[in-house]
Amino acid sequence: MRQKHMKSKLLPLNLEPSTGEIVRRTSLWLIICLLIIPLLLGCSLQYGIAETASISMATDKTKYVRGEMIKLVVTNRLDIPIWYIGYPQPDLVFWTIERAKDNGWHSVGFRLPLIEADKEVCRIAMYERPIGVVTDLKSHSVLLYRWNQKICPVKRVSEPFEPETIGHGRYRFVLSYSLKTMKSENIKAEPWKRPIELGETRVAYSNEFVLE
Repeated sequence: MRQKHMKSKLLPLNLEPSTGEIVRRTSLWLIICLLIIPLLLGCSLQYGIAETASISMATDKTKYVRGEMIKLVVTNRLDIPIWYIGYPQPDLVFWTIERAKDNGWHSVGFRLPLIEADKEVCRIAMYERPIGVVTDLKSHSVLLYRWNQKICPVKRVSEPFEPETIGHGRYRFVLSYSLKTMKSENIKAEPWKRPIELGETRVAYSNEFVLE
């Protein structure tokens, strides 16, 4: 009897996993996948945002009342400067503006008012050809601008006129910039050109904002 008992203990074990063990292992892998996949997606989304937000334009608010001061901040998060066209003329500015209309965005043509005797006035000389100067926004720096919503619509007039406040609607700022500059060609034959010009031009848009 003792020998039979010893033999029964030496029988080969069944190494095949049971149904319960298979279910347990499958559940464990599913839990691991559910934990890892969102982390991977989160890293991917954050990387994408960082890439697309290297140059940003933002207003201090998304809704303004008529005549309220709008504050614009341009931020360069790159490790290199960016280049844009600045203007020595006080009635010109480095940004343009677009208005939402007919399911699209349309550029608003304007100049800024001049200050004469502590009063804003519009003077537009159509024969002038504004050239502007290639200007840099240094790495990891910001450009600030304040705008009171006043514009001078571009029109052929000989006398100064009162500036206008842009109308109600949905708007956004636009900045054309480049990561490099290049020398202009044929300056002597075409003296209106800038001696230094922007390289390949890129465009940055601000957030949308509403004038109520």
